This record gives sequence, structure tokens and C-alpha cells, in this order.
Amino acid sequence: MINRKVSEEGFSMNSMAVSIKKLVNRGDIIIAFGIVVFLYCFIEYNFIFPVILGVTSISGGNVLDNIMHIIQLILGLISNIKYMLYGGLAILVVALLCGFVLSGCFYKMNNFLSNRKKMKAEFLKGVQKHFFRLSLISFEVILFSILFIIFMMIVAVPAIAVTRSFLGGKTELLALTILFDVITLLVLFFGFMFFRIYMTFWYPAVFNFKDSFFSIGKYAADTYFWKNVVMFLKFDIAFILFEFLMIYLNSVLPVSGAAVFLRVLLLFFVNWVVKTLFFIVITMFIFSVFLKFKKKITQ
Repeated sequence: MINRKVSEEGFSMNSMAVSIKKLVNRGDIIIAFGIVVFLYCFIEYNFIFPVILGVTSISGGNVLDNIMHIIQLILGLISNIKYMLYGGLAILVVALLCGFVLSGCFYKMNNFLSNRKKMKAEFLKGVQKHFFRLSLISFEVILFSILFIIFMMIVAVPAIAVTRSFLGGKTELLALTILFDVITLLVLFFGFMFFRIYMTFWYPAVFNFKDSFFSIGKYAADTYFWKNVVMFLKFDIAFILFEFLMIYLNSVLPVSGAAVFLRVLLLFFVNWVVKTLFFIVITMFIFSVFLKFKKKITQ
């Protein structure tokens, strides 16, 4: 039975800094996360960056036109049954892959932050214990995320349309543009924030409780919600700035010739190192907050 009298004390950044220093001695955790992010960066470099470059070239580089083009492309794909079947299969494959890598990585991180001794074949033990549950949760998270993003894109269409008209010379739409943009930005901000916090806190519940994972994860997220919002906002700003830098470099660095070495170095290897550190830090934050919550409700 969960004790509802949970303190709002939250998670100390000092304790997180101490954990990061200790993590330096756990090369196995860094390597495990590094391999996962390496695969992501490989996909990003070979598939995502070329698509972004292509979309920018087709639509002429205008930000609003790019967004509308992407929305139209996605809506066109999901209206095709064949693509939906392919998409469902792809989600299943990705979920199984996430179930494998995250069950091992998160198991290592949870044990580390719980001050448990390092075990032999720790990654494989995590896979053995949590692969099925994390695969199922990952499938749901990916599916919900896609549906949520599509819904948010549709929500943003009126604001984008009005803003395009205003920028096109219809100055009488100034007040309406401001109203639509402000409301849409607030809906997008709080919608994405609620959604991501609830989805991410679902995972540590699997490693610390036997059932009711989503309910417990949601309760943990609600307990420290505004502190989580502040931390997620900081992570968002850092990640978005870095991602914009990568997208900009993707648009200006040559794709052939001798200078392609610089493109690979920056868009792949530097991207890999930075995102590995980012993924480790944000995972440590989520699991540390959850373990703080667990300690409060079980003492």
C-alpha cells in the first residue's frame, strides 16, 4: 500500500552531481548507453539528416512551409492502409529492440543509483527479467507518442495557417495571429510536458515495483511535477539548441569531397558523444527522482 503522505522535497542536484562523478568508475554503464546512442546517431546521420535536407530543399527553406509540408506528408502516409501496416510492423520491431537494450541499460542504471554492487552479466540479467515488460511498454509508448504527435500537429495547423497569412501581408490578422499562436504554444508546451513526463516515469516503475507500473509512475511524476517540468525544460533547451546546430551543419557541410570528413566528424561522432552524455544524464535524473519517491513512500 502506497503511503500518500509524500514530501515535496524533490530531487537534489547535489546528489545527482555525486552520482555522475561515481558513474565515471562504471565504464560498463557508459559503454552500454554509448552503444545504444551510437545506433540512434547512425540512423540519424544516414536517414534523418538526409530527409531534413531534402524537405528543406523541396519547400524552399521557409520554416512554416517546412512544417506544413511535413504535416501533409505524415497525414498522407497514415491514410494509406499499406503504410499503416508497415508502420505497425516497424513499431513492433523497434519496441522489441527497445525492450532488449533498455531492459539492460536501465537495469544497470537502477542498480547503480540504488547503491547495489555490480553483478556479472548485469545487462543480460536485466534483459532476462524485464525484456517482455519493457517491450510491451515501449510498444505502447511509441504508438501513443506517434498518435499524440499527429494530434498535436493537427492542433497546430490553424495557428500555422493564420501566421502564414499574416506574414503574407494580411496585417489585419495581427490580433488573431497573436491569440492563436499564444494558445497553441501553451497547449503544445503543457501537452508535450505532461505526456513525456508520464511516459518516462513509466519505465523506472518496472524496475522497482511488481505491478501497477503506469499508475505508480504517474504518481511519482505528479509528486515532483513542477520540479520535473523545470528540469525537463532545461534538458529541452540544451537538446534543441544542439539539434538546431546539427541541422544547420547538415545544411551547410558538403556531402562529398575532401571536406566530407568534417561532416562525419561533427554530425556523427561529436553528435554521438554529446547525445550519449545527454541520454545518461536525463536517465539518471528520471531514475534518481523515482528512487527518491520510492524511498519516501516505503519508509
